[in-house]
This record gives sequence, structure tokens and C-alpha cells, in this order.
Amino acid sequence: MSQFPSPTMRERLTGIAEEIGFVRAEHKYLKERLRELKSTSRNKAQPIESLRAPHVVIVPNEGETFASFAPNEWNVYYQAAQSLREELGEVSVSVFHVSPGEDAPVWHRRLIDFITSSGATHIMGHVESDPGQSGASWTWDVLWSELSEVWDGVFLGVMFDSSYKWLTAQTKLLARISPNFLLVDICMPMDGSLVRGRPEVGPINMPISRQTINLLDERLESVDKRWEVSFVGAMYPYRVELIAKLRSMGIDVAVNPHRADHAEDFATSRSDQPSWLDYMAGLASSRITLNFSQSSAGRYVQLKTRVLEAGLAGALLLTDDLDRTSRFFVQDEEYGYFQDVEALPSVIAEYLSAPERLASIAAAGARRARQLAPTAFWYGIDAGLKNRRLRPIF
Repeated sequence: MSQFPSPTMRERLTGIAEEIGFVRAEHKYLKERLRELKSTSRNKAQPIESLRAPHVVIVPNEGETFASFAPNEWNVYYQAAQSLREELGEVSVSVFHVSPGEDAPVWHRRLIDFITSSGATHIMGHVESDPGQSGASWTWDVLWSELSEVWDGVFLGVMFDSSYKWLTAQTKLLARISPNFLLVDICMPMDGSLVRGRPEVGPINMPISRQTINLLDERLESVDKRWEVSFVGAMYPYRVELIAKLRSMGIDVAVNPHRADHAEDFATSRSDQPSWLDYMAGLASSRITLNFSQSSAGRYVQLKTRVLEAGLAGALLLTDDLDRTSRFFVQDEEYGYFQDVEALPSVIAEYLSAPERLASIAAAGARRARQLAPTAFWYGIDAGLKNRRLRPIF
């Protein structure tokens, strides 16, 4: 049975019409943009120098000028760089920072010069928006078109929100500029979605370095289990409805208990956010925490980072996700599942009535999360590179 309500006939017909319109618009966009970039001669990969030592250049969307670029905050590219250093050593990883407001032609030229002069084998960037620009611009196609002419390495493009179709359309463009582009999607399986028959990487757990896990352990030493059930995260409208329904059924859910301002709607839950360590303390303060896997873009199931975070925090995860979570954790042994909101009261009651079983599953989930967090991101990418016969990192 589907996790989400089946669409009505009218919704299906509207969806078909919208999809036809989108496919036409996307085809026109890709065709015209590729022509503008004059990339017809750039669809064959250059030979890889197999003896060159691995050197990965990471381009964070929020770099050193942002407060988030720190071990105690949630910045996937800080964590990616640090966790790879912990595996490969300092000399194999570089971080290239783009300043807020820096003109695209300027950082493009700086990055191309840095990559070609440093002997880089891979670059990684957040391909949903330009680095340092808060989503205000997107020029990765220009950068990749120029770079792929003078460099034989691999571009690892990371996405968080591929369920937004125009973000994926932009990424299709990067994939068609050169086959040395590999998509790394945090949330969704994307094989064949950019180029027919071409495998990509995803869904994949976000990296959390050992450095940050050590800080997390220090933060959680003083945290007690104050709540039976929690939900910690952004309060999208559909989540507000689900929480209200749960409460009407007699389930006491602590929403964002790490906050003092009762952030129970979208605007407040996304503003003035406490640190990531405080967010994790909120997860750790409850015996059970809920995960709603639907994307904010619609009826798409995503792998949520909360799945990994719940394990690191030592809370039992209950999720409505049948596919994504089970790729990394074992259902009923390392996490729990609920089919829909109507089933949650009985599922929660079953776990709370068996505290030893609850604690055992939470502990197993914690062990698995600590195995995955520091290394699964990079080794998953490496498997994807080998699958595509691109230069591996390890």
C-alpha cells in the first residue's frame, strides 16, 4: 500500500498535462543551452592519467566566510572534506572557497587554474546553485563546459532536492556536457534520470566526520530522555497536519524540543535555528523520534538525514519509508516502521510497552549509524565511480 493518498482522477489528468508540458520545455532548454555552450565536441571523456595520486577539490556552497563552515554545525561540504581527510590524509583534499558576491567569471577562472595546477583528480560541488551566492545564480554549466575541455578529472555534483524538476534539468545539462560528470544525490535513486541507462549515485547518507562525532558525544553526555515521542525538523504544512492528527488521537509529540520558542510551523522552524549539536540534543532527549519521508516538493519519498542522525543521537527511529531507509538499516532490528498516521498509536504503544526491546533496537541503530556516518558517503561515491568506469578515489 502506498504511503501517501492516491491521487484523484483530476489530479492524474492534471499531472499528465503538466508532465507533457515540462518534458517539452526541458527538451527545448537542453537543446538551446547546449548549442549556446557549443558543447557538441565535448561529449567524449579525455583519457585519465591512472598514476596520478587522488586529489579531491571540494567547493562548498557555504565556505569559510559562513558561520556554518565549522565542525559543530551542519555543513555537508565541511563534513565531506573533513571525513575524506580522515580517510586519505590532508594532502589529498583541498577546499576551494568562493566569497559571497564574487563574480562568476572570476571564481570560474580561479577554480579552473587551481584544478589544473594542483593535479586534482575530482571536484565536488553543490550543483543546485552557485557557491557562496545563497541560491541567487547558477553558472555551473559555463564552468563545466570550460573545465572539461582542459581537464581529464571527474565532477561530482551533489543534489539535495532532485524532486524539483528544474533543478534536475540543470543537472541533466551538466551530464550531457561531459560523461565525466557523476551525480551524487542525497535523497533519491537517480540511475538513468540524467542520461538513459547511465548509473549515478544515490540515495546516500550525508557524511559526518569523526571530529564532529566526538563533539556530538561531548554534547550528549548531559542529555536525559525527557520525552517519549518527538519530531525534530522543518514543519512543512503536511507535517503540521500530521502532528495535529496525532495529537487528536492522543499521542503527545514533542515538536522541536531543543527550541524554547515552540517552533511548530514552517516559518518559525526555519528561522533563528539553534546549532546542529543542539538539534541533535533534541533528538537524543526522546526515546522515539518520528520521520516523515515525503519531500516538500510533493509525493516523493526521500532518504532523510534524520534517519542517520536519530541513530547517532541514540533515539529509536520510527519512519513511514519502506525503501530508502532499508537500504542502510535493518527494519525491526535497527529501526521501526509505521504504515500511516492511523497506525502510529498502536506502533508507539507496542514499543513503549516493551522498553527493553525499544532500547535494544535503538542501540543497534546507533551502532549502524556510527559505522555509516564517517565513511559511507565517500565509499558509496567510490563504488559509483567504479560502476561508471571513472577514476576512483580510493
